[in-house]
Amino acid sequence: MTNPTLLVAKHTYLTRLKKKSFWWMVFSPIILIAAAALLGYGIAHFSSQQEAKIAVVGPSSSRQILANAADQLDLKISNISDDQAAKTALKANKIDGILTLDSNQGTLVTQPKAPKIDKDKLQAVLGKIALITRAKDYGLDNQQAQTLLSPFALKTEVQNQKSQANADNVEAAKSIIAVAVTIIVLVIVSTYASLIGNEIANEKSSRIMETLLAASSAQAQYFGKLLGVTALLASQLVAYVVLGAAANLFGKKIEVINQGLSYLSALTPAFILYTLIFVIVATALYLVLAAIAASLVNDISQVSQAMVPVTTLAMMPYIVGLASASNGGNNLLVRIFAYIPFMSQSTMPSLLANQYANWWQAILSLLISVLALLALGWFGQKLYAKNVLSYSDENVLKQLMRSFKRN
Repeated sequence: MTNPTLLVAKHTYLTRLKKKSFWWMVFSPIILIAAAALLGYGIAHFSSQQEAKIAVVGPSSSRQILANAADQLDLKISNISDDQAAKTALKANKIDGILTLDSNQGTLVTQPKAPKIDKDKLQAVLGKIALITRAKDYGLDNQQAQTLLSPFALKTEVQNQKSQANADNVEAAKSIIAVAVTIIVLVIVSTYASLIGNEIANEKSSRIMETLLAASSAQAQYFGKLLGVTALLASQLVAYVVLGAAANLFGKKIEVINQGLSYLSALTPAFILYTLIFVIVATALYLVLAAIAASLVNDISQVSQAMVPVTTLAMMPYIVGLASASNGGNNLLVRIFAYIPFMSQSTMPSLLANQYANWWQAILSLLISVLALLALGWFGQKLYAKNVLSYSDENVLKQLMRSFKRN
């Protein structure tokens, strides 16, 4: 490998790849997500184990139906059927509640700290009991009464040319993608913009840049660093894809992972690949801006100031993306943003997932961002070459604005 640009890219990539901070950056989101998922699952699991124990005072047939539906209702039905005995048990905290059934209504009395009782489910079962009782009054036998109570089965599916998916999973996946892409891009931009900023600022502050430019051109340093950092980003995303594939192969027996995979299965591989490419292209756009801004700093202490325009610009699609996560396809402004570089990565994947945009529109949006990346990259290398050896005490933001005006 003799190309100076590739040499710089290789050095930048391998230097960062060997650092523990990079691997912590890769795995820390996975660890946090896994910890949050396990915590949520644990809370839900232990909460579901607490079943309220109630006494049912009423006809024996009604008590039997409720006993048969106890698992569905997350209840335990006490053997107590006498009203006075039930009240005594309730005062002694031996039961959590008393359900008294009359001919046309029921009354539920519970302890203040009793486990939660799903009143909607309970009311549905009590409604069936009332219908059965009335059916018998009208002279219908049990089979006729059960036929009368049979619910109408309705299953909703989303149909397209290539696949069918459960509608609930599709809707959940759409919401996940709309929010996740927006947040991921903001986090990645903030992280990698700071990374490339520190890379350039460290070389300028230590006066190594003069030596580097004596051995290679500013263009090689500029594009090499961008390629190296972009390769790091691609490695991080590939690591997530590999972890996802491993979870798909070996994690199906774990309920939390299996539930997450059931949502993601509603997304096609083409859509996932498209989203990953868009994230890389969008991040590369911000990295170019970060490299231009970092070339103006004198030392590392000015990096945070230089990154303000980059992070501020990244916040705009973040806000728009979150605001448009549910029904952004009906908003004209969101549709316009879907074709604007620096903005489209947080809106177009959401529009595509929700079928507000088709594939040719999605490809067009991506191509516009790619062309913008090429144009900004070429323009940026001129600014980088002019600024990388200049040292000024003037405000970094003022220098940046003046550099753009001159070019």
